[in-house]
Amino acid sequence: MKTIVITGSSKGIGLGLAREFLKRHCRVVISARNPERLGKALADLAESFDKDTVRGHQCDVTSIDQVGSLWQAAKDSFDTVDVWINNAGIDNPMKPYNELTEKEITPVLTTNLLGMMYGSHVALKGMLEQGHGQIYNVDGYGSNDMMRTGFTVYGTTKRGLKYFTESLAQEMDETPVQICTLSPGMVVTDFMIDQMKLLSEEKLEEVKAIYNLLADSVETVTPFLAHGILQNTENNAKIAWLTEEKVNERFNSKEYMA
Repeated sequence: MKTIVITGSSKGIGLGLAREFLKRHCRVVISARNPERLGKALADLAESFDKDTVRGHQCDVTSIDQVGSLWQAAKDSFDTVDVWINNAGIDNPMKPYNELTEKEITPVLTTNLLGMMYGSHVALKGMLEQGHGQIYNVDGYGSNDMMRTGFTVYGTTKRGLKYFTESLAQEMDETPVQICTLSPGMVVTDFMIDQMKLLSEEKLEEVKAIYNLLADSVETVTPFLAHGILQNTENNAKIAWLTEEKVNERFNSKEYMA
């Protein structure tokens, strides 16, 4: 029975992962900045699974003190943390960089990049002390060097995340802690839906076909990711749902060609 901590897990992929780990008889600690949303997610999970195996703790990942408190809460509840998933992330409005304001830029950088680094720092210190553990950082658009108008800030954080994860994995290669990447691909969440609402009709038509082809539901993606995490024993592993082979297969499908 492994203990899993997931940041940004009151909805979307994070909450989906929590459900899948609980189905596999793990102990799970979910977290979020919003206390009301966190409380609702925790209540829903406790109703569906053994309430003694799930906990919730409010945490803003841009505060290293709050991240440390999350780690301690997990240790107090379950004695150990086997897997820590840095999932918390936000996006900026999908518009050219020069049209963004400081208030739209800064939270993306501090949450996606600094928050991930804080989570890794706290979890790494704790795992080295306890003698084992795995840290997973969730990548996204930009980590594979793809570029698109509107994604400059978000993509920068995900490209930075890739470098950080691979570099830290190299540093930790001879230690009992494994640093890995989780790649969910395009998933239909509030994250994606909110961005689509901001698009013009013309832009929406442009991306619709791609989203319909490549985007998957949380319920489709998270079982694969959770299974991969629980099976993985390698440092610097990448558990990816939407692989290049899968993308090519979908583009070459009869439905798309038609």
